[in-house]
Amino acid sequence: MSAVFKILFSALTKLPRCVREAIMPDMLIPPIANDPAKVQLVRPAHVYFEHPDLDKFRRFAADFGFVEERVTEDRVYFRGYGRDPYVYVASKSKDGKARFRGGAFVATSEEEFEKAAKLEGAVLGSLDGTPGGGRIITFNRPDDTFFYVVYGQKERETGAEEPTATHDQQGPFNTAFDKPRKGRFQRYHPGPALVHKLGHFGYVVPDFDRELAWYTTNFNFVPSNVLFHWEFSNMDVLIFLHLDLGETYTDHHSFFMQRAEPHVKKSFVHHTSFEVADFDTQLIGHDWLAKKGWTSVWGVGRHVLGSQIFDYWADPSGFKIEHYADGDLVNRDVPTEREVVGPFSVWGPEVPKDFAGKGPVED
Repeated sequence: MSAVFKILFSALTKLPRCVREAIMPDMLIPPIANDPAKVQLVRPAHVYFEHPDLDKFRRFAADFGFVEERVTEDRVYFRGYGRDPYVYVASKSKDGKARFRGGAFVATSEEEFEKAAKLEGAVLGSLDGTPGGGRIITFNRPDDTFFYVVYGQKERETGAEEPTATHDQQGPFNTAFDKPRKGRFQRYHPGPALVHKLGHFGYVVPDFDRELAWYTTNFNFVPSNVLFHWEFSNMDVLIFLHLDLGETYTDHHSFFMQRAEPHVKKSFVHHTSFEVADFDTQLIGHDWLAKKGWTSVWGVGRHVLGSQIFDYWADPSGFKIEHYADGDLVNRDVPTEREVVGPFSVWGPEVPKDFAGKGPVED
């Protein structure tokens, strides 16, 4: 934040709320609702990154809980144990600079995919040669951000039991008044926290209002929570968006957007997040990553909004990447909540001072 802006902002916050909010122009997010004219998406699919040292990222990915599905000379497709053929695509950077290249969502039907292909700026492509095949639409957004819609990928077959690299034997929890696990024991061993699926990602955006309008006008993103600035109730600064699937419950958020501070001139990804099975998986996975020498960013803790148990790490390129478990589910009957920015965790370590910042410099 520039010194001049800091001085002006600090002076403004010392005025009575009614005065400072009269001076500050309204920055409120308008009502957002889904309708059949919008492209209907069903879930996040995968993300794309470029890394200067692909081999080092592969070592991190194995310790993080990804599984290599396909490896080429300059690209690796990583999967989880869910239905998606891959959840993370890591490419070797050609100029030595790390970049986030966007995230893909699955269209609910071929009809919805074709609807997306008619949107302004849509570039239709093929996923031939990738695990699962299918088709893809690319949207170039400002500041080298990207958004993708995919359809026709062959989904993985998943078993009834969740795979694990940490659990030998696990039964139900014995609580103070209910002890269903009798004569059976909880047994674990060290290992990575295996990833299930891509849960969410989000951008910090200077042109917040215009970009939010693009996503929510064209697709079935609707708000779960809207947060406003602690000094200005007429300034919305963060929105958690879920995919409206009607009566069907879906993750509390699969995409989020944060209004950038005035000194930030270019959009950047804040973090990507991947689901794991349970609390024990997270804690054992946390210890595994720590013992392997990787850098912890924040965690383990429990979020307020979304309720996830979280654990953030820095990958070898400096991007924030999260394990989460036990997140909330919402549907169209769950109302949107608007509230002041407050504590981000119920319990856990204090939020790092630089948590809102970006990772590596992206060109």
